Amino acid sequence: MTKELLYLIAGMLLIFLPVSGYIAIKKLGLLETRPDQIIRYKKKDSTTLQLHYFKSKKPANKPQATILFFHGGAWQYGSPKAFYKHCSFFTTQGYHCISAQYRITSSHGTDPRAAVQDARSAMNYLVKNAQSLNIDSNHIYAAGGSAGGHLASILGIPVPLKAETPSDLLIQRPAGLILFNPMLDLSPCMPDHKLVKAFWQQVSPMQAIDNQVPDTLILVGDRDSEVSIETVNKFCQRMQKKNNRCETAIYPGARHGFFNYRPEDPDYFQRTNQRVLEFLDSINSKNGQDFNS
Repeated sequence: MTKELLYLIAGMLLIFLPVSGYIAIKKLGLLETRPDQIIRYKKKDSTTLQLHYFKSKKPANKPQATILFFHGGAWQYGSPKAFYKHCSFFTTQGYHCISAQYRITSSHGTDPRAAVQDARSAMNYLVKNAQSLNIDSNHIYAAGGSAGGHLASILGIPVPLKAETPSDLLIQRPAGLILFNPMLDLSPCMPDHKLVKAFWQQVSPMQAIDNQVPDTLILVGDRDSEVSIETVNKFCQRMQKKNNRCETAIYPGARHGFFNYRPEDPDYFQRTNQRVLEFLDSINSKNGQDFNS
């Protein structure tokens, strides 16, 4: 074997082995973002529901603030993985982060009422188990996108849906609401009304706003065909009439789901995360708290 051929083979191995190793690692899922813990928070009939718990990367000797996320998917599809990247980011900022599983039509044959009950149960679980999870129960923020934004909102807005079980009777509202293009108005003629037509008045946040809704941030694109700027402004106007704080962050050119992580173009993901941090910092400053130290 000539020296030139040996050099050629060695060069090919230097290229091939790292590439093949990366492919193998990717197939095994070793590069995927993963939660630190998966917690069962509810069992309904034969269905077990889980919280995907990401612990703060800034551990402290005191309970820490927590963000509870709900994925979108029209209450029909989706999984907690939708907010894994968000959780990975916010844990670097001193927050625990949880992405919740809830009942959806495609997996459980349920309608949005079941999802509302599960959102309440998830919030209750965190409050009741705050000590063992090192969570500051007074600083649990509810967040979500689209249908998940709807679920986050109903934790701060007392929609009149009757609790399915005692565990679904909300015991505490969140400290703040972070809503990414949320379904806020489910009344007739609004997008997604058809999915809740028979019971929309029981689950529509717009019509249930009272004067105790937590500070709220709504992030939406001006080209969103599901959640219009008009709807968002109407919601905030009703909030403000009840002396609640409601802020909007509008992104020109953005469509529904714009905030999701896209490795080829992470701009909206990064910008919305920074805006959320500003919002959280404003609440923490108002309350004399600092979760970034």
